[in-house]
Amino acid sequence: MLAFMAIQTIRFNTAKANLAGAGSHSAQLCHPQHGTGSCPDHCGVSLLRGARDDFRGMDTGQPALRSGMTQAHYNAVHAAVLMGINQW
Repeated sequence: MLAFMAIQTIRFNTAKANLAGAGSHSAQLCHPQHGTGSCPDHCGVSLLRGARDDFRGMDTGQPALRSGMTQAHYNAVHAAVLMGINQW
């Protein structure tokens, strides 16, 4: 059985805003979390995976890719890990 982990709402919304600002279409479409509590970790995992896939699609064919992304997009995704998600 998997344990439920929570992400602070403010951390999720900050990561969402940063990824959307870096150009992630899926992050732009993602609804922000409401309230001052927390949200399930699967919301953050989905946000990160969507942004990663967006960036990889945009960056195809660019030079010097890191994990299939430009350095700026790679940095944006990994900065979003501030939500506390280590495996996604």
